[in-house]
Amino acid sequence: MSTSQLSIEDFKRTLAALDSQIFASVRNTLCQACHPISLRLDEILDSTDKSDFHPGTRDSTDNIRLATIDHVFANYQECGLCSLILRLILRAKERHLYNAMRSMPSVEETLISLDTIREALKSLGSTTVSKTSSMANSISSLSDDFEIFDPEDLILQISVDAVCDYGALSVWLPLGDSEDVDDNEFQLFLHSEDYRVIMADAQNPEATLMIPKPLDRDTRDMDLMKRCLEYCRKNHDKCNQSAAPNTEALQTAPSRLIDVDDMRLVPTNPGINGHVDLQQVEYVALSYVWGRDPFYTLQSPNLSNLCEKDAFRDPAIKLPQTILDAIDVTKFLGYRYIWIDSLCIEQDSTEDTITQIGSMHIIYAQASLTIVAAVGDSAQHSILHIDPTQLSSKYYTVGNLRFCLDRPEFKEVVAASTWATRGWTLQELTCSARFIFFTPERTYFSCALGNWNEDLPLDESVPPEQYQRYLRDEDPKGLGLDMEVGGDAPKASATYISMAEKLSTRNFTQDKDILKASLGMYTMYIVDGLGMAVAGLPLSYLGAALMWQPNGVLSRRRCEGIPSWSWASWTGPISYPLGMLDGLNIELTLDWFIDEWKALRFGRPSYAVRTSPGYIPYLQVDARMARVARLMLRAPGKEPSHHYFGDNPPPVLRRRIVTPKERWRQNLAIAEKTVLAFGGTICSFPIRLRERDHTLQASGHVHFCSIFSSAEAADNLDNAELVGEMRVDSGTLESFFSDGFSTAASNMGIATSIELLSFGHLDFSIEHVQNVLYLNRYSRRDNFSPEFLALVDENPDMVLVMWLFRHPGEPHITSRVAVGYVLRSRWNEAVEERGRTREWIRLH
Repeated sequence: MSTSQLSIEDFKRTLAALDSQIFASVRNTLCQACHPISLRLDEILDSTDKSDFHPGTRDSTDNIRLATIDHVFANYQECGLCSLILRLILRAKERHLYNAMRSMPSVEETLISLDTIREALKSLGSTTVSKTSSMANSISSLSDDFEIFDPEDLILQISVDAVCDYGALSVWLPLGDSEDVDDNEFQLFLHSEDYRVIMADAQNPEATLMIPKPLDRDTRDMDLMKRCLEYCRKNHDKCNQSAAPNTEALQTAPSRLIDVDDMRLVPTNPGINGHVDLQQVEYVALSYVWGRDPFYTLQSPNLSNLCEKDAFRDPAIKLPQTILDAIDVTKFLGYRYIWIDSLCIEQDSTEDTITQIGSMHIIYAQASLTIVAAVGDSAQHSILHIDPTQLSSKYYTVGNLRFCLDRPEFKEVVAASTWATRGWTLQELTCSARFIFFTPERTYFSCALGNWNEDLPLDESVPPEQYQRYLRDEDPKGLGLDMEVGGDAPKASATYISMAEKLSTRNFTQDKDILKASLGMYTMYIVDGLGMAVAGLPLSYLGAALMWQPNGVLSRRRCEGIPSWSWASWTGPISYPLGMLDGLNIELTLDWFIDEWKALRFGRPSYAVRTSPGYIPYLQVDARMARVARLMLRAPGKEPSHHYFGDNPPPVLRRRIVTPKERWRQNLAIAEKTVLAFGGTICSFPIRLRERDHTLQASGHVHFCSIFSSAEAADNLDNAELVGEMRVDSGTLESFFSDGFSTAASNMGIATSIELLSFGHLDFSIEHVQNVLYLNRYSRRDNFSPEFLALVDENPDMVLVMWLFRHPGEPHITSRVAVGYVLRSRWNEAVEERGRTREWIRLH
C-alpha cells in the first residue's frame, strides 16, 4: 500500500513502530552538544533555593542552544536526549508528515523509514541544514522591510530551569519548524517521583498535578469517564443549560431514537404510537466516520421491523463495531436512548433525509452527550480498544533523572484523526456541548468547563479555578467554531470566516453536501449578524465575502450548482486575507438582483435577471421564498459597517435554534444551486506570475500574480508600472488553463492579458487593514507580496477585482479564477483609455 492510501491512523501506527525502533537503539549517554543539559540539571539538584531557576521563552538568555535537527538525526543512536527529541519531532510533526508523504505516492508503507521522514521534513520547508550553511542568498532576497534571518533560528533550544516550575524541560524546535503563527513550546516531562526529589524543599503543587501519569494499558478507563460525566452534570450549570431542550425545535428533531434497553427504534413525534417525549428524556448522539464499505442502515422497507422490541438483537442484522460499542457505552453511562444517523434517518427517503439533515445542528445541540469515535477511517473500528503503541510511557535517563515525552495535547490528538477531516463532523463538534472522545491512544471527557483523560484524570479536590489556570488541555473545540461568538455583525463575521476556512479543508463523500453541512452552523451562529447567504456567501457583505483566496492548492469540487465564486465549490485551504467581513466599508461597483420570470424550468418556478440578449437564470426557489427574496436581494450601494471599537462591544446573542415557523428562513439562509448574475465594468490588464522569494514562505504552489499597466512592464517585471496583485494557486490555474498556464506556473516566464471585473472599492488605509498589513510584513502570513505592500504605501485606494474566465462558445458564461486589487487611479485610467465595458454576465 502506498502512503497516499494510508489513513492517518495507519500512518500513526507506522510512526509508532519507528518510535519503538528509536527507543530500542538508544544508549544511556549524551552527545557533546547535549552534555550541558546534564550539567545544568546537576546544578539544579545541588541548589537549595529553587526560586533562582525560572522557565524561559524562546531566545531567553538562560536557554541552552543545542544543535540542528540534522544533528539529532545523526546522533540519536548514541545520545539519549537526541533520541528523545527525535521522537518529539515525529510526534509534533505527525499531521504535517502525513500530508507531505501522501503527496509522494511512490513511497510504500513498508518503505517509510527515518530517511524518508527526513526528506518529508525538508519538503515541509524544515530548516534541517547546518548553521554553518551560507545564508547569503536568503538574506539578499529580502527587502529592507523584512526581519533579517538569524542563523541561530536553525537550532533547538531548551529551558532546563523549567523543571522547577513545570516539572519538565521546555523545548523549542528551529523557528522554521514551528507553527505558522504560534511559536509552539514542547515539554519533556520528569518522572513524578524524580520531581519530588528535585523539589523536596520547595514543593510546587500545580506542577505535581500537571505531570502526566502515562500508563501501559489496552483498555479504556470508562469508570473515569462516568465519574467525569456525573461531576459535570452535578457541578457545571453552564453545561446543563447548554443541553436544555428547546420546546419548538424538539418538535422536528430528532424524529426517532434507538432504545438501547429494548434494542429498537422509537419515534419521537407526538401522535405516533409508542413515541417518546423528547422533553422528558435525554439522549446521546454518535459522531463517527462511515467509511466506504457499506453496512446495515435504516431503509423505508425495514423501518417497521426495526421498531419491534429486540430488533437490533437479530443475528441477521450486522451492525458495524463502532455502532455496537457506542450502544454499549450509552448503556454503561446510564442513558437509554442514542441517536445514530445511519439508523435514525431513512437513507432512501429524500423527504426524511432533507428534514433530518437540516436539523442535525439541533440534534447535536440538544443531545446530553456526544460520543466521538475518532479511532479509524470507518465504522468498523472498535472504540473500546486502546493502542498501547501510541502511549508515552518510555523514560530516558538524563543527568540521573528520568524524562519522557509529554502526552500529546488533546486538541492535537483529535486533529490527527480521520474524523477531524470529515466535513459533517465540524458541525457536530461545533454544536455539541459535552463529549467523550475515543481516540486510539486515550479517552477524553470534555465539556465547557473541563477536560480529563487517563493520563490527567479528574481530581475533585482540585479547585476549579486552579484547574482552569494550570491543567486544562487545549480543547478540540478549537477545531470547530467558538461557542461564544455569534449574534452581532463583528462576531458573526469572525465566525463565518472560521467556518469557511475550516470547511474548505474538510472532505465529503458527496461534495454537494458542503453547503448542507454549513447550513446548521450558519443558521445557529451567523444569520442573525450577517443575514441571508447564497452559495455560502452573505449577500449583505458580498464584496468582502468574495475576497477569499487560496492558501494552498485547490481543486474544483464535483458538485453542480455551486458557482466558482464561492469557496464552497473548491476543496483545499482558503483564507480571508483581511480576517473580517464587517467593518471594511466596501463600496460595491456592480449590480445584482432577481426578478420573476413567469415560466417553469424543469418543472419548478424559475426566476431570472432581465438582460440583453435574454434571460439569465438566477435562483430556483418556491414562490413564497421568491417573494421574500425579491424584498431582500438588492445590491446595496455600500456594505454595512458595524465594526465596534473600544471597551464596550454590544452584547453577544445566544445561539439560534431555528423553530418550525422559521423553517423557510433556514432554507433560504444559505441557498444552494445559485447562478449569480452580475452587471459591472470589465477591463483587460496584463499579468505575470512571480517567484515567491520570501525565505519564510511555505508553499511553492501558491503564487503572487502581479498586475501591470502594460504588456511591456509585465514582460520586464517593471515594479514601477505595477498596479495591483492577486494570489493564485496551481490547482485553480490547471482547472481553467490546463495548457496555457501549466508552463507559466512552473517557470514564471509568461505574461498574458486577462479580463478583470471590478466589484468594489476598498481603502487600505483604514486601521484594521493597516494592522493586517503590519502582521504580513513581520510574520509568515504571506497574504501580500513585498512589491504590493510598497504599492499600498504609496496609494491605499484600491479597486477590488475578479479575474474572469469566459467559457468557450458562451461569452456570457464566466467563472472566477482569482480575486485581487488594482490601484483605483490606474483602473480608472485604463477604463478610460481602453473604453468602458459594462455588461451583464452569468458567473458560474
